[in-house]
Amino acid sequence: MARAPLTAGSSSDPGPDRSCPCQSTPSSTSASISDALRKSSGYDLDLEKAMHLIQRSCARRVGLQAPEGLKRSLPALARQIEELTGAEVIISGDPCFGACDLDLRLAEQVDLMLHLGHAELGDGDPKTIFLEARMDCDLSSVARKAVPALREKRVGLATTIQHVHKLEVALEALREEGIEGVVGPAGGRIKHPGQVLGCSYSSVRALDVREFLFLGTGRFHPLGIALATGKRVVTADPLTGEVSEIDIDPMLRKRYAAICRAEGAKRFAILVSKKPGQSRMALAGKLKARGEARGLEMFLVYLDNIEPDRLLNLGAQAAVSTACPRVALDDAAKYRIPILTPPEFEVLLGERGWEDCRFDEIED
Repeated sequence: MARAPLTAGSSSDPGPDRSCPCQSTPSSTSASISDALRKSSGYDLDLEKAMHLIQRSCARRVGLQAPEGLKRSLPALARQIEELTGAEVIISGDPCFGACDLDLRLAEQVDLMLHLGHAELGDGDPKTIFLEARMDCDLSSVARKAVPALREKRVGLATTIQHVHKLEVALEALREEGIEGVVGPAGGRIKHPGQVLGCSYSSVRALDVREFLFLGTGRFHPLGIALATGKRVVTADPLTGEVSEIDIDPMLRKRYAAICRAEGAKRFAILVSKKPGQSRMALAGKLKARGEARGLEMFLVYLDNIEPDRLLNLGAQAAVSTACPRVALDDAAKYRIPILTPPEFEVLLGERGWEDCRFDEIED
């Protein structure tokens, strides 16, 4: 029988197990697997730690879960793990949107779960090991390139998990250019100082600055920083070298329009996610009661992946999403009905003014 798997922070040593099928994996072999993964995906992962934990726990069945950007690498990685450890590997084929989206059903079928790409969100399943993805990008160059776009001599610095290990390099580059960069603390869902998530911006809200520099790709996270703090945000992409200022006005106009569209709705679906890191059933219940008190027909909808047709089939005229904030903000164009965040629903009910509407964050 397989032993209880060890987490990365475990200090107990199970000692030798004669029945364990796993074989010792040389560090050079793990390094070669990491090199192959880096070439195929562009990301660095600590696979040596993964192999070590598989062997120490004597896991006979291992689950692999990763976001879409890493999925192409999973079949080859699964074969390598099976060859080197003797464990059977099962790949999660469902979409994965973050550490909030653990495949709990697969976790029930395996002895050890490897979740690739993300940092863990506080305390989680003890047999799930998070292997954070890192990109070896030159943040110093793009940080220097962003300096002319900055208006302040003291700025908050933020990034995502892929680049968080390079923040100190960026801070030094800014210092050499006469800019004091500061990073916010870890805590709650945020594992590393300076890290932001699409559902949590506590690290930047903790900073007393008038301007932020986001180092990373895409516009969702820097837009979230701007909405969560109300401060000016400059974004610098280390892959393209592009530097630009985030303009929140188009998004604000879209969100205000969504509230206006929902004003005539009488039947509201309150969306509750099955994903363990997105589920806010208590909040959904409160929103339902508040809507009913205003004479609205409210019903709770429990689902995994939120899709437009599912809401139309229920006859909803509008919806309030308590799941990932991106459902309402990023994906709104996919839906025929308005999708509001909880703070926006409060505006609709007259419980807060539009000028007081805040960015929706998931707080544990």
